[in-house]
Amino acid sequence: MSSQRGAQLMSELLPEPTPLRLTGPPGSLRPSRDGGGRSADSAEIRTDFKQLLMLLRRRIGLVAGIAALIVFVVALFVVLERPVYRSTATVRLAYPRRALTVGVEDLPAKDQRSDPLLSLIELLRGRGIVGAVVDSLALRLQPLGSRFGGSSRVVRAALRDVRVSPGAQQDTLRLTFGGDRVTAQGLQGEAQSPYGTPLAVGSVQFTIPSPPSVKAGALAVRSREEVIDDVLKSLAVLRRKSTDIVDVTYSDPDPLLAQRVANLLVRVFQARDAGSAQEQARSRAEFLAAQLSATDSELSIAQAELSAFRRQRMLGSSRDKLAVEQARLTALDARLGELEAERSVYESFLTKFNTSNDSLRLDVARDLSYTPELAADPVVSRISQQVLVYRTRLDSLTTGPLPAAPTNPDVLGLKALIRSTQEELVRAVRAHLTSIGAQSQALAALRSRTGASFQRLPATEAEGGRLERLVEDLRSTGDRIRQDYKNARMAEAISAGDARVIDWAPLPYKAAGIPPWAKLGLGLLLGLLLGCGAAGLAESGNSLLMRPEELERALNVRDLGVIPPLLETSASRPLRRLPIPLFISASRRPEAASRGEQATWEVVADSAPLSSAAEAFRLLYSGLLFGWGEGQRTILVTSAAPQEGKTVIAANLAVTFAREGVRVLLVDCDLRRPRLHRVFGVAPAPGLIELLKADRATLADSPGGPLRRPTKIAGLWLLPCGALPRRTSEVLQPHQLRRLLDDLSGHFDVIILDTPPVLVSADAALLAPLADGAILVVRAGQTNRSSAERACQYLIAAGAHFLGAVLNDPAGELARYGKYYYSYGYPTPSD
Repeated sequence: MSSQRGAQLMSELLPEPTPLRLTGPPGSLRPSRDGGGRSADSAEIRTDFKQLLMLLRRRIGLVAGIAALIVFVVALFVVLERPVYRSTATVRLAYPRRALTVGVEDLPAKDQRSDPLLSLIELLRGRGIVGAVVDSLALRLQPLGSRFGGSSRVVRAALRDVRVSPGAQQDTLRLTFGGDRVTAQGLQGEAQSPYGTPLAVGSVQFTIPSPPSVKAGALAVRSREEVIDDVLKSLAVLRRKSTDIVDVTYSDPDPLLAQRVANLLVRVFQARDAGSAQEQARSRAEFLAAQLSATDSELSIAQAELSAFRRQRMLGSSRDKLAVEQARLTALDARLGELEAERSVYESFLTKFNTSNDSLRLDVARDLSYTPELAADPVVSRISQQVLVYRTRLDSLTTGPLPAAPTNPDVLGLKALIRSTQEELVRAVRAHLTSIGAQSQALAALRSRTGASFQRLPATEAEGGRLERLVEDLRSTGDRIRQDYKNARMAEAISAGDARVIDWAPLPYKAAGIPPWAKLGLGLLLGLLLGCGAAGLAESGNSLLMRPEELERALNVRDLGVIPPLLETSASRPLRRLPIPLFISASRRPEAASRGEQATWEVVADSAPLSSAAEAFRLLYSGLLFGWGEGQRTILVTSAAPQEGKTVIAANLAVTFAREGVRVLLVDCDLRRPRLHRVFGVAPAPGLIELLKADRATLADSPGGPLRRPTKIAGLWLLPCGALPRRTSEVLQPHQLRRLLDDLSGHFDVIILDTPPVLVSADAALLAPLADGAILVVRAGQTNRSSAERACQYLIAAGAHFLGAVLNDPAGELARYGKYYYSYGYPTPSD
C-alpha cells in the first residue's frame, strides 16, 4: 500500500514529464527540452559599472597595495628630489646700434638665407659664451659629498671670491678647517691661508671668510668641457612665436645660481655683440687712418711740385687757352669714356641674353632695369619694366598654394608676351648701340681735332695742367677719406649691439615643475589605475568557478540552483548557525555514532523550513522536476573534489523529497569517507557493504528492514556505508549494484546515492551508469574550472546522464560579485 501511495504521489507531482535530451556537438553535456533552449550568448556576463565596483571590492587588497606602493615610491621620489628653480631673462633683437649709427656706419647686407633670430639663439647657446659664464662664475669648482668628511652645502656656503683659470686641470682639493686657517691639498701641492684671505692652489683661488661648522671638506675641479655640457643641458633659449623676442631660461637647484647664470649669459652675449661691432669699426678706422696719411703725403708732394713748377715757369695769356683746351679735351675724354662704358654694358646685356635660357633672360632683363646707363633711355627702361611686370604675373600664377599648370592658357599667354617683349627689348638695345656708335665716331673726330690743337700748345702748359689735376684729385680723395675716418671713429665709440635686454632674470621664489601634492595625486591616480588593471588581470586569470553562468559556460550543463550559506543574519536577530550536523565533526559527538542513537540535530530542510537555504533546496527539487525523465528514480550526487558539499546537498535533497510525500532512500556510497550516518545520528554499520556481501535472498522485503534505517523525517530511509572494506573494488561490483538497485527501487520512489568525488575515487564513475541521473556539486570559489570539466568528462565517458550542476556557496562568495541569487533575512512567521 505504501508503495502504491508513493507511486501515486510521484505521478501527481510529475504529471507529464518532459524527456531530457542532450544538444550540441558530440560529447556535449548540456541538457535541453524539445521546444527550445537557452542560447550560450544569453548567459554571457555583461560588464557594467556595478560589476566593476564589485570587482574592485573583491580585489580591494590588491588595488590598495599597488596604489600604496606607487604613492610610496612617488613620495620617496618627492622627498629625495631636489627642487629645481628657473630664472628667465628676455632679449629682443631690436638693432639699437643701427639707430645710433644712421649716416655714420653702413648697414650690413641682408642675407635672405638666414634668420637673424635663429642666429641669435645659436649664438646664445654657443660654447664660447657658455664657457665665459662658466669661467666667470667658477662653476668648475664644486663641493663634494660627505664621504670626504664634510657637508657639500656647508662648504658651498663658505666659499667666496672663487676663481678658476680656464686652463686648470681636473683635481680634488681636500680642505681642512683649523682654528685660524684653512689648508687645501691637491695634485698641484698644498697651500694654507688664514680665514678671510685668498687661498691659491695651482690655478684655483678662493676665500673662506670664517671657520665653517664642519672640520673637513672637499672641492672638485671638473673638466671645463664637461661643465659646459651640463650648463647647456639646463639652458633653454626659446623664441616667442611671431615676435623678435627670445627667452633665456636656466634651471638649477640653487635659485641664486639660476638667476646669476641667466643674467650673466645675456650680459656676456650683449658685451660680445657690442664688442664685435666696435672691433669692426676700429679696424675700419685704422685702415682709413693709414689711407688718409698716405693721401695727405701724396697731396703735399703734388702741391710742392705744382708750386715749384709755377715759380720756374712764368705762364702768360696762353695759360687761359691751355685751360680751355684742356677742359674741352677732358670733357671729350669723359664723354667718350661714358659712351664706351655704355656700349660695353649694352653689349654685355646682349651677350648674356643670347647665351641664356628663358629663366636667366628674365634675370638679365631685371638687371638691365637697374643699370643707370640703360635706365636713362626711356624706351629701354619702359620695355624692361614691362618684362618685369609680365614676370611678376607669371610667378603669381605658377607659385603659391594652388599653382597653375604649365599648360594653363594664362601661363602660356604670359610666356608668349614675355618672349615678344624680350625681343622688342633686344631690338631697342641694338638701336641704342647703333646710336652710341655714331656718337662715339663724332666725338672721336672732335677729340682728334682738339688733341691736335692741344698738342700745339707749349709742353709747359700741359705739365702745369697735369699737376693741377693731380692736386685736385688728391685733395678730393683726402676729404672723402677724412669724412669716412670720422664716421668710423664715431661708430667705434658707440658701445651698443643688435640685441637689447628687455627683462633681466629675477630671483625665483618657488620651484619649477609639478608641485609635490600634484605629484602625489598623480601617483595615487596612477596607482589606482595600475591596481585596477592588476585586479582585472587577476580576475581574468582566476580559474575558479564563482557564478552559475560560469558553471553553465564551462561545463555546458544545466544550472539546477545555488545553495546559500548555512549561516543567516537578519535585522531582528543576531548571527546564528542552522543546525546542520554535516559541519559537526565526529570527534565532537562520537557517542551518537558508536551507540547508533538518533541525532538531536537535523538538516536545514527539516530544522529551518522557511530559511533561505531550505528554499534553495526546494528550488533544486523543482528544477529536477523539469528535467525528470520517465522512469527515472535513482539520482547520483557527486563532486569533483572533496570538501565541496556533496553530502549536505544529498542529505537535504532527500529531506526535501520526503517532505513532499515521496518515499526516499538515501544511500551512502562513499566507501572512503562516509558521513551520512553522522548527519542522521545512526550507526555506520551494518549497511551497504554488508548488504552487497550478503546473499540476495537475505534482503528484506519491507522498507523498514534492518539495514535500511528509518530517520526522524517521515518517508526518508538511510542506508549507511557499513564497515569499511580494505579494497572497495572487491565490494562494488556493477552486476551486484545493479541487482541491489533494482530490488530497492521496488520499495522506494526515489533513491539518492552519495558517492565519492570523481577525481578522488573511481567509485563515482562506476556507479554513474547505474543511476538514472547525475548531479555534480560545485563549490563557489573553490572548485577549479579544469577539475570540474575533467569530472564531467569522466562521468559522461562512464555513461552518466547529467541532470545538471548545483553551485554550493557555503562561504557567501556570490555576494562579492554583486548578484544575489538568494535572499537573506526573508521574514519567517517567527519574525
